[in-house]
Formats: sequence, C-alpha cells, structure tokens
Amino acid sequence: MNHSHFKLDTFINPDEAFHVARTTISSHDDLQLHNHGFAEVFWIKEGSGIHIINKQELPISKGQLCMIRPSDEHTFRLDKSHESLVITNIAFGQASLDYFKERYFRDSDAYFWSKDNLPFLIKIDSDQLNELSAITDRLISQPRDFLHLDFIMIHVFRLLNTLQVGQLHIPHWLAYALDNYNTPEKFKGGIQGFVALTERSVDHVNRVLQQHLKQTLTETVIKARLQYACRQLIMTNSPIKTICFDCGFESISYFYRLFNKHIGQTPVQYRKKNHKVF
Repeated sequence: MNHSHFKLDTFINPDEAFHVARTTISSHDDLQLHNHGFAEVFWIKEGSGIHIINKQELPISKGQLCMIRPSDEHTFRLDKSHESLVITNIAFGQASLDYFKERYFRDSDAYFWSKDNLPFLIKIDSDQLNELSAITDRLISQPRDFLHLDFIMIHVFRLLNTLQVGQLHIPHWLAYALDNYNTPEKFKGGIQGFVALTERSVDHVNRVLQQHLKQTLTETVIKARLQYACRQLIMTNSPIKTICFDCGFESISYFYRLFNKHIGQTPVQYRKKNHKVF
C-alpha cells in the first residue's frame, strides 16, 4: 500500500485555522495510507468499513469518533460488504493542539494525548451524533477562524467528558462487541454470542469487563438485552411476548422478574409510561 504525507496547508488557506469537510467514501475510491503533521478528529455519519490505523485493521461504523494524532498513520478500506462511508472530519495544526493541551488538558493523557499505539476511539449515540453533525453543518458555512475552531472542539471535548470515564479507554475489540451485540440474532446466542464478537476467550472477556466496566459478562449480556427491550417497548407496538423472545429469553415470567429488578417496573408499566404519541 502506497504511503503519503499530507500537509495542512494543502487543505486550508493561510488565513484559516482549520479544515472541515463531510466526505462520502465508496469501495471504488483508491485511498492512500498516510500520516500528517496535524491533528484530525473524525466521526462516522453513515455506513461502515475498515479503519487501517498504525498497522492494525479495526471495524468502524456509524457513531464512532476518532482523534488522529500527527504521528498516526491511517486510511480506510471498503469492500463488497461495505457500500459507503460518510465521514465528517476537522483538521487543525500543532499550535492549536498545544493550546488545547495547555488550557484544558495540562495533566491529562487522554484524547489526542494518549500514549497508546491506537488513537482515541469512542462510540457516541444517535442523539449525540445528530447534535454534533448539526453543529458542524452550521460551522461549514462560517469563517474558518480560531473562534469557530474553539467552538466546535470545546463542544467535542465537553461531549466526551459527559461519557463515563471508565468507558473511554476500553479495548477496541470490546467496544466493537458492545456496539454490535444489539440484535435478536446475537441475543439468541447468549453469552457465546457476545464472546464471538470479541474473538477472545470467555475468561479473558470477563476479566476485561470487570476491569473496565465493573460488571461481569453475564451482567453485560443482561444489560444489553434489557436495553434492547426498553427501546422496543418505547418505539414499537410489538407484543411483550415477542420482545421477550427477541431478547433471547425463553421464559416470560423470568423476563418480567429480570426487567422489574433492573428497571424498577414491569414491561407493561414501562411501556405505559414511555410509549406516548403526541
């Protein structure tokens, strides 16, 4: 794979502080492996693909946000299973990166200042993604000065700081499993369905979950199933029995007991309270 070095002044004028763009990548695009002497934050608006970063290949999908350091080397790859990838990215120079470090993260090694081989990567939910995208849409038509760079990056940093600290540094393979263990097909595989997404052993997954999220593999699986059940109760008219089986539970009574224990009310009560049409 060819390698390139990108310079920020290729993308911005001398009087601009940053570059911002939304790009659609298809499997037909010839993307070069590259590094650059500037910082970049990007997030996936739509689609999925492979992020090749520092000689590793990571699945990447809608809602994932990544902070590329000046020293990182990366590109994207799509194939027949990945039709397109819509990426929004913001790039800015080392001086601005140093400014953010000095002003907001003097004693921190998070975000752009991580010492890990892989850069900072996290999944944001649909509401956070829509909010970030809406702000960036307005930013595209604004002057690309330091005021607007500070505005968008402070919003990004504040958004990340609202997320649980324990989830910021979880391994990429675990983040991938947590993001993708969310369908009836996966739930019916139970614990093994989750472990299969990690490509690790049951014992290893259990240890890492307890280390980073303070919860066991069983607790993780139950939490994912109940989160799915809550969404279905709010967003659909599916019978509770159907939702129960879609979550991988074989007993309605067990589903009710588990739901009441973790959510604090029965599925019927939860739907009645939250499933409202205005």
